[in-house]
Amino acid sequence: MYFSAWFGLRFAYTEQGVSIGGHLDEARLERDEFLALNPNMIFLVEVRMRDAFHGDSPDESLYSPYWVRDIDGNPVRGWRGTYLVDFTHPEVQDLIVDQAVAVSRCGLYDGVLFDWWSETGTVLEEYRTFEAEQLARDTILQRIRAETRSDFLIMVNSNRRKLPRTGVYINGTFMESGTPGGFGGEQPQGERLEREISEIENTLRWAEQNLREPQINALEAWAIPTEPLDSPTNLRWMRAFTTLNLTHSDGYSLIIKGRSPGEQWYSHEHLWYDFWDADLGRPVGTKSQLYDEDIPGLYIREFTNGWAVYNHSGEEQVITLPEEVQGVAIGQLGTAHALPNLDGEMYLRVKSVNPADVNKDGVVNILDLTIVAQGLGTDSKKGDVNGDGVVNILDLVFVANQF
Repeated sequence: MYFSAWFGLRFAYTEQGVSIGGHLDEARLERDEFLALNPNMIFLVEVRMRDAFHGDSPDESLYSPYWVRDIDGNPVRGWRGTYLVDFTHPEVQDLIVDQAVAVSRCGLYDGVLFDWWSETGTVLEEYRTFEAEQLARDTILQRIRAETRSDFLIMVNSNRRKLPRTGVYINGTFMESGTPGGFGGEQPQGERLEREISEIENTLRWAEQNLREPQINALEAWAIPTEPLDSPTNLRWMRAFTTLNLTHSDGYSLIIKGRSPGEQWYSHEHLWYDFWDADLGRPVGTKSQLYDEDIPGLYIREFTNGWAVYNHSGEEQVITLPEEVQGVAIGQLGTAHALPNLDGEMYLRVKSVNPADVNKDGVVNILDLTIVAQGLGTDSKKGDVNGDGVVNILDLVFVANQF
């Protein structure tokens, strides 16, 4: 999932309305380069509702209806050099809807993302009432759904909040959780930590059950920035959040650096861990399934190549699986595996090795036959697939018969 995927394009405002402007052919080539790496990528454009930069407005004046103004008529500052957008104003609602429709019609994108989404409080604080904001969101979403194609995606950043009011229009939530690193950079402890983790679990489970199909929920956790990003604690949290997401959703996982105490801004630098290189395959088990009905908080989900297990039971648990597996993080082989509390693991099936698959790429083809042919007349163990001590025509026939 790639949001703010502009590819060098921008909103263009003309007498004919809002469109996507720029070098469309170049943008399409850039998008196709991403699709060549991963044909399942989803591309979203952020449409700004809560705050925006001065240049984001079609009206160059800071005193246009686009901006929230204080009692003296001055535009109200927002986050990091932005100004607050008055999305309760009818003209601004028209603009937001027109921007989403332009994204839909462009043909390069799958949908839009709205940041700062809440159904529990006002994001414009003392400048607008709670109900005015909620009514404005209702209107904007209803209009976008009425004016865009049926498969157009709408995603919002709601942090850890559920969306019972607007969820019927929304495909997914970007859960900028702030945990375990915390929004202030310090790891929460005790009851607060339990409350936050449970809140994330419950919201993710709710979103997978109640948001509009197809759901594209994403869970972002924050590493503890006061420790090395590959410290044992950060690695444990990475595994926990990854397996929480795998067992509770069909969505995306993301770990960022977060913010150290005293830093003004947090870093959205994306981290990568080898744990994610595991070929777990596609899910075949149900979401939010307990490993044992008598052990609350211990979740398991089966995939084509193994299992993902997430432990929030309060204590270490022993996981017993029906066949020999290997833990991705620990590397242990066997059917029984110990898993600490607030940790997770992926267990991959131990596949039997076909001796005809000489290069071990998972398929028997001409490449394997070529390797055997190159060893003809030798005692190369690599080419001696039938194990008789010599590479000869029998080995070629053995491989060819398994194409």
